[in-house]
Amino acid sequence: MDEASVASERSDAPNRFVIIGEIVKAIGLKGELKFYPLLDYHEGLLLSSYLQWGDGTASGITRQRQAGSCRAVKVRGVDDRNAADSMVGRELGFMSHDYLAADFPRPDGGLPFRWLGREVRTTDGTKVGIVDEVRVAGTGLMLVVPDDESMSKEILIPAVAPILQPDEGLTGSLIIDPPEGLFDVQLG
Repeated sequence: MDEASVASERSDAPNRFVIIGEIVKAIGLKGELKFYPLLDYHEGLLLSSYLQWGDGTASGITRQRQAGSCRAVKVRGVDDRNAADSMVGRELGFMSHDYLAADFPRPDGGLPFRWLGREVRTTDGTKVGIVDEVRVAGTGLMLVVPDDESMSKEILIPAVAPILQPDEGLTGSLIIDPPEGLFDVQLG
């Protein structure tokens, strides 16, 4: 994305805090914390300058390691069990506009938060709806779009190529090329 496109995206998209996980418990006596990753977690973010607490302060993470399905992290200034206990429940994340920075640690395929609230259209321009949720489905992701007509059904769209067209932005329509029958099976 060139600089003009990035500037345009930043002015069009709301800047919001994107949560990548939360501190769920203290580990041991020396201030280590257990970090539970959420859908927008990417390992490259943990030690990046873009990571911050929900209150906007820098994360201060100095090291991290695998701890089962979670990560164990050490935060500057958290040196004992009491300090670690006071961190439980805090959320870590980044500001959505930072995602567009050239040096932001994006994984291949991007992060799912950028699809939320965006309109979905087919390659022929037909409006499908607005992405309300992103769900994990096996090893992949699904865009959840409420059906405007029934309001009681959802359209699940696999977030994979060639169905979802590549898009690294934060605004504008997402373009899909659904296989024949995708909507019929779900709404039928």
